[in-house]
Amino acid sequence: MTWKNCNNTLNGVTASEPEQPRAARTRTGKGRRFAGNTARLCLACLVLLSTACAHFSAVDKPLAHWTPEREQHDIRQIEGDRSPELTMLLAFSGGGTRASAFAYGVLKELAATEVMTAQGSRALLGEIDVISSVSGGSFTAAYYGLHGEQIFTDFEERFLRKDVEGILFRKVFNPLNWARLLSQTYGRSDLAADYYDKDLFEGATFADLQRPDAPQVVINATDLGTGGRFPFIQGAFDLLCADLSSYPLSRAVAASSAVPVVFSPIALENFAGNCGYQPPAWLAEALKDETLTQRKAKARLYQGYLNRHKRPWLHLVDGGISDNLGLRSFYNTLNIAAEPGSRIRELRHPDTRHVMIISVNAHAQHKSGWVLERYAPSLLEVIRSVSADQISHYSEDTIQLVRTTFEHWVQDNSTPQRPVTFHFVDVSFGQVRDDSERDFLNSIGTNFDLSDEQVDRLIAAARQVLRESTEFQAFIKLNQGAESR
Repeated sequence: MTWKNCNNTLNGVTASEPEQPRAARTRTGKGRRFAGNTARLCLACLVLLSTACAHFSAVDKPLAHWTPEREQHDIRQIEGDRSPELTMLLAFSGGGTRASAFAYGVLKELAATEVMTAQGSRALLGEIDVISSVSGGSFTAAYYGLHGEQIFTDFEERFLRKDVEGILFRKVFNPLNWARLLSQTYGRSDLAADYYDKDLFEGATFADLQRPDAPQVVINATDLGTGGRFPFIQGAFDLLCADLSSYPLSRAVAASSAVPVVFSPIALENFAGNCGYQPPAWLAEALKDETLTQRKAKARLYQGYLNRHKRPWLHLVDGGISDNLGLRSFYNTLNIAAEPGSRIRELRHPDTRHVMIISVNAHAQHKSGWVLERYAPSLLEVIRSVSADQISHYSEDTIQLVRTTFEHWVQDNSTPQRPVTFHFVDVSFGQVRDDSERDFLNSIGTNFDLSDEQVDRLIAAARQVLRESTEFQAFIKLNQGAESR
């Protein structure tokens, strides 16, 4: 079958007969079916043949030149009218649209909560310094970092209440996308990233997050080659001699939410060795440690990235695999990459007096009926239970690790004349007091297509849990008299 015949067939003419009048071509249903089947066959041939010559432009850009001053890029000091005495860190967990809506509810409650600062009364929303996110939570974090309070006017319509799952499903099965999807350099996550870029983030890059009043947004993925957390921050990109500022926000979010098997990994090119990058002093020191510590493990990971010939590409998947809460970045800030004398600077507020971490955890606890029976659970039930239990236990360990780390930091930086406080706020389904409401929330899946009722109740639950938190109320009470001090 020639290209010309295929073109004719696609226009409704079979390859074996010449052009005929419309009446003759439509005389029998059999002829129409034959033409239709041949058209589909030709379309499939065109798609498969075009795959061989398909070319997709790279979005990863190399960093032209590295300077030591770039290390300060991730440590953005107080800008705008933030209070110098307050440090607010938010962590958004994974869990599909369920996690996005739950995190969104927390932002709405912070917008409605007023505190007294040295600059006067203002909403706590404006005091957020850093948001660290994984998977579903990354959509909310990225959108807020990009648009600020505009998130309350259009995010629900553009994402939370949209059948994103159905849209992506239809794109995968659209013949027009088959050529790209059959390519070895373009996968389902790339297709999702293109959709997010067009319909949600409108071509925004990380450079667009650098608004004076915006918090720092740390989107986390997992490096499939090492199993380690990979944050989309300047420091990590400097290791690769890659340019973060030009990197599409949509691809970072797609990588952070790329559930293995369902989505393909997002590939990130490593340009290490081409920009004059010099590793920080702590990395060489950590590699000399005789015992394997978290610091040494991280140093080994970074050292591996510096060898471009061994790691020319990173393949990034769901950030929830390495840290389902998004809290690890805060732990690393104080324990791994920071010099002891600069740890206050790492929190962006040299004069901070009150530190609060809000962990927004949308992990669901599913009831398993098989635990009450003698019969063995099915393979699906075993896989679901093992993965859920692992996430739960790992998350509990992470929470305790972060709590302990910050409590020690507060002790080291407090004086009788200037005490420093720390509050850890747990916003999770487990903190919902009403049993029936908690069961309803736990029954919501991790898909990207929720009903309006599910979205409404997730938002309301997050707001209520935060509002009723004793740790949160204690933090507010401490700051009611800030102006008088």
